[in-house]
Amino acid sequence: MSDLSKKRLGYFVNTADGFELAEKDLELRGPGEVFGETQHGFPELKIATLQNLELIKKSREAARQIIDSDPTLAKFSLLRKKLVEWERGVHLE
Repeated sequence: MSDLSKKRLGYFVNTADGFELAEKDLELRGPGEVFGETQHGFPELKIATLQNLELIKKSREAARQIIDSDPTLAKFSLLRKKLVEWERGVHLE
């Protein structure tokens, strides 16, 4: 096992926060691939890079505020619909 692999696995041992794990993984590996498939669409984004940790932190805080204020997303029907669609397409086994 490489030193990088050990470092990455160490993050799983030391935190249960998915956002922190995602930040560290992005920092170590870059945006590259998700679920074994090359990501599409991200290079066309002009607003920011995926390695912009400040943007990621702000997005995480916004997501937490939404979930804290409305855990069932009753007030965010489009967001709830998109989340359900995403969950149908992703199998986290």
